This record gives sequence, C-alpha cells and structure tokens, in this order.
Amino acid sequence: MKTQRVKFSHDCRPLVGILAVLLLTLPASAAWKPLAPMPSARQNAAVETINGIVYVAGGYNAGGTSTLQAFNPTTNTWTALSSMAITLYQGDGAGVINSQLYVAGGWNGPLPTSTLFRYDPPSNSWTSLASMPHLTACGSTGVINSKLYVTTACNGYNGYANYLDVYDPATNAWTSLPGSASPHAAPAIGVINDKLYVAGGLNGSGLVTNTFEVYDPASNSWSTLPHMPTGVVYAASVALNGRLYVFGGTNGTNDLAIVQVYDPHKNKWTTLSALMPAPLSSSSGVVVYGLAFVEGGDNGSTTNQYSVFSPSIP
Repeated sequence: MKTQRVKFSHDCRPLVGILAVLLLTLPASAAWKPLAPMPSARQNAAVETINGIVYVAGGYNAGGTSTLQAFNPTTNTWTALSSMAITLYQGDGAGVINSQLYVAGGWNGPLPTSTLFRYDPPSNSWTSLASMPHLTACGSTGVINSKLYVTTACNGYNGYANYLDVYDPATNAWTSLPGSASPHAAPAIGVINDKLYVAGGLNGSGLVTNTFEVYDPASNSWSTLPHMPTGVVYAASVALNGRLYVFGGTNGTNDLAIVQVYDPHKNKWTTLSALMPAPLSSSSGVVVYGLAFVEGGDNGSTTNQYSVFSPSIP
C-alpha cells in the first residue's frame, strides 16, 4: 500500500562558534532556532551530513523531485548540486559511508523503485549501484560498520512489509536479513552503539503504532523494547548523545510538536518539555557537530523551513 502523504575536511571551529552565537540568542526556555530556509519546499526527503555539510536529496511537493541541495551551517547558506537521475521521495532515508552519500529506494510514480544511488561530493556526481532485492519505500536506513542497513515497509502492493537488507560497498551486493516482528512504515530511526533502532510508523494494519524494536547485527536478531509514549508516523529523528530523538510526526489525526527521547542505557522514553516551534510531520533530521537540524516537512502545507535544536539531557 502506498503511504505517500500528500496532505498529505572542514574545520569545525567556525561552525561551533556560529552555532553557539545562534543558540545564545535564544530565550533561556527555548531550544530551537530557525535557519535559512531551503530554496525549495519539500517533504519526505533523504537527508544526511558529510564533513559538516547537510545534503538534502529528492522529496515531494506536488510531485517528486530529483534535486540535491546542500546546507552549510558555517555560512547559513544553501547550494544547488547535481540532481539524481530520477525523481525520488519517501524512500528509506540516506546513509554515509566513506564520505559518500547513499540513497536507497523511494517512490518514482505508481510504484517504488529498487534503486541505490551514491553521490560523491568532490566530483559532484551520482553513480547507480546494485539494485535492492525488491521494490522499496517508506522504510529506514542506518550505517553500521561501513555497511548500509535498509528496512522496507512499502513495496507498492497491498499491506506493509518488514524486510531488512544490508548492502556491502566492498562487493556491491545486497544480503537479505531477518525482518522485524512488526512492519514500520515511515518510522523514526537511529543507529546507537552499532544497533539499528526503529520506532513507530504504520503497522501491518496501516495504523499508527508505538511499537519500538532494535536490530543487532552481532546476533542478527531483533528485540522488542518499551513502547513510545506517543505513537507517531512521519516523524523526524536523529541519534544524538547516545539517545534517539523523535521530532513531531502525526498520530494519525493531528500533526504534533512533541519531542520524544529514548535512552538505551536506562531503557526508557522521556517526552521533553521543549516543544518544536510548530506541529510538523514528514520532515527529516540530521546531526551536525552535536546539534540536531530538522528540515522541511508538512505543517499544513509543504514547507521549506529549517531549524536547529539544542538538546537538553532528559
């Protein structure tokens, strides 16, 4: 079932200094700061960071896009880069291996693709790599030990899948692994201590779930963890300071502004008192030098907003 939601080597010192100034201008009770908006509004994009630069690939706004744009926090500016070969949105996120950007799957019309593309920043060029074993979209991506782990929930047909596949750049080949106990369409995800955490999304019945699972490559197995306080789908998420941060999303009825945090050491969820500036779903998150950046999404209409979040310890 298609879950498209059309309401859906840099020196870090200048960056740290600039972001410190940005955050010092906030009221003591605030945790968010708006940054330069994206040149084009979009939701459901693939986002990652390489050497302090944020890359935003594809996405949706009245149609899919193939654009790639880069945000430089040191100058608070955006740059247009070489586009992907095809339009892609609501894929499985993105991963970075050896300072190169990998984008797997995504919708490209009535069905998802099985594509894997790699972007090389120095040459500003894309390469098509080995296709995934199946059509794939609305899943998640994590990098563990220089391998790309990709979950698939949407294969373009009825129902939701729970596939997990791993890509090895050394062999340009995919291997299928055990799937999670429950499907997670458009979930929150993060890699912490070489484990892939997948939270919420839509379950096998197409309902918003608070189910939370973790995959451990060492044992090649999944485990179920404590449920999220609030089940959400289309939330932005990042792994930051050894914790999983989940920003906003929708509960199936309303877009939310909540921030939920999971601490694996305590095996416990916390809902922060610091809300997002406004309810937001279908956005993406990434960490740059210890700060969380949240881009785009849907706040009643597709947005080009961009914000930085200064975490507190829950």
